[in-house]
Amino acid sequence: MENRGITLVELIIAIAMSSIIIGATTLLIRTAQKDYQYTSDTADIQTETQVLMEQVGKWIMEGNRIKVEDGGRKLSIYKIPQDKAVINTTKKIIWLKSGKLYMESFNNVDIDNDTLTYSAADEKEENCIGEHIEEFRAEVDGGTPSSVGLTMTLKRGSQEYNIENTINVRNRLR
Repeated sequence: MENRGITLVELIIAIAMSSIIIGATTLLIRTAQKDYQYTSDTADIQTETQVLMEQVGKWIMEGNRIKVEDGGRKLSIYKIPQDKAVINTTKKIIWLKSGKLYMESFNNVDIDNDTLTYSAADEKEENCIGEHIEEFRAEVDGGTPSSVGLTMTLKRGSQEYNIENTINVRNRLR
């Protein structure tokens, strides 16, 4: 009985087969990681958009006078007390600037002489409610003055998510 070991050809074939198996496994793992990252990024941007839409929708529902300006890119939401003797009208202004959505809140607003607005100084981090905003548009339906249509698009990298919603105001619009 001869006991010679393995030949050089057998060793080269074994190394080639191992390389193919390791290469295929590496490719499979990388593809799975990319798919997971893509799915995770998609879920993140969808969640962020939906949370933002829900927050703006909540503010709209609580208001009772909605004013849309700048082609729908600026939204003013007033919450006027039912009792006219109470002068505690609040105003929230939501606007889009350079891919960021901002909100500024004002208290004790004189509704008849309201000139309160935002300035470039208000575009600061504490007023930023959303980033990566490609589009923000509000529209008050003339036929149904108690509803506001909102359209929002967030884009981060190659991920883009659009959402549209119609929010019915709880209180009567004035």
